[in-house]
Amino acid sequence: MPFLLFVAYLVLETLTFWAVVSLIGVGWALVALFATMFFGMSIAGWEARRIMSSKVVRQEDGTAVMQDDTPGKTAGNVGLTMVGGILLTLPGFFTTLVGLLFLFPPTRAVLRGFIAFRLVRSVENFGVRLYDRSPMSQQHDSYGSFSGPAGGADAAHEPTVLEEEEIRRWSENANPSDFGEPDTGDRDGDDGETPGDKR
Repeated sequence: MPFLLFVAYLVLETLTFWAVVSLIGVGWALVALFATMFFGMSIAGWEARRIMSSKVVRQEDGTAVMQDDTPGKTAGNVGLTMVGGILLTLPGFFTTLVGLLFLFPPTRAVLRGFIAFRLVRSVENFGVRLYDRSPMSQQHDSYGSFSGPAGGADAAHEPTVLEEEEIRRWSENANPSDFGEPDTGDRDGDDGETPGDKR
């Protein structure tokens, strides 16, 4: 997979270089390529300082304090800006174009939202995979079994498990006869006498 990505990178860089050469010529294309390579991080640093300039307030004692209601957003913008600077320093116009997307505020905001969404989804998926592989996911409710254990001599010592589906099927098909015939006779005799009447 890394090899395929590297091949795709080379193909894209070749195509973009050919397109730029077709527009401005070989000489100006090389000048633009070397300029972005040498000044890419400087451009990114200037943009990062611009982002932070409105967030940092100088106190009376000379110390600088950051006052920001959304520090996470600001940190994300600075981080993406530095990534854009790294992409600008890489040789090639394709990485330069991608790096510029990280530097411009409108496109950087779109990329920040997309990366944040993907990061949240990755964390959620990691949590699901972790739970599926943990002992907690193997626990199920057990209510015993209506039927006794079957098998050899050791079967009596095996725990019997009654699943919820088995309970549901049994309750849907339950008949009064499953609980035995009602006792309508007289336990003390057939003559209807109570024990106190016998002498």
